[in-house]
Amino acid sequence: AESKKRTVIISPPVRCHSFFRSRRTHPAGGFNMALNNRPQVLSNSHGKEVNVMRGPLTRRQKILAALRSDNEKSSALLNLNEEVLGAILAFLPGQALAVLETVCTHFRYGSWVASKGAMPLAEFSAKRKLDQMSLGDMPPGFRKMKWSRKLSVVEQRGTLLTADSITMGMWVRVKTDMPGVKKLCRGDGEDSDYAVGWEQGMEDTIGKPYPVGVVSRAYRQSPVVGLSVSNGLVAITPGRFPTYGWYFPLEALEHV
Repeated sequence: AESKKRTVIISPPVRCHSFFRSRRTHPAGGFNMALNNRPQVLSNSHGKEVNVMRGPLTRRQKILAALRSDNEKSSALLNLNEEVLGAILAFLPGQALAVLETVCTHFRYGSWVASKGAMPLAEFSAKRKLDQMSLGDMPPGFRKMKWSRKLSVVEQRGTLLTADSITMGMWVRVKTDMPGVKKLCRGDGEDSDYAVGWEQGMEDTIGKPYPVGVVSRAYRQSPVVGLSVSNGLVAITPGRFPTYGWYFPLEALEHV
């Protein structure tokens, strides 16, 4: 039997204009730009430090490095020892500590002020201030925050909730004064507003944080806030699958 012969036609390669145009650029241009922005020491998957070759520094980067070094030598704050600087940071609020750590990390690339051992000095000062406070029950995402962010959240307890500051989705706490909260809900008093009512089971919410489900400004001079509570019996949001909880007057709530 005669075998069938197959004819294979090999066409010349198609040259892509955009591909060859990109190859005409400097072969190490993009690679060096990427290396210039990387740190000199990296950590691998095993937690060990590995030296990484850096690309050539530009003239602008050398000038900035020289200016940064001169500023560090002339800085009165950065020349303080750890104990004195820690005592100074104890007077700063949480937001200022977060700003200090960010600035030191950016301009000094992880100096001892921003990264002291396992915890930066600013974060350590925030943690030390939080250890002296009574936090109580906090929202679920509070544990994952940085210490400076936690301190900033707790420091808001000194400010009052207003009709303009409260929004849906934020976390608020029911005040710990149970007789006062019950009085506000029932509308007792001379200058009382429209009563939202006090039901059995609302006493379990005293002193605990809950997310805001709805803010109603109807029938009252101050808003009524519907908190999403797992064992609540009042539908605070309409729909086929409503959210249940309890209604509280704004005066009975505070920052977490």
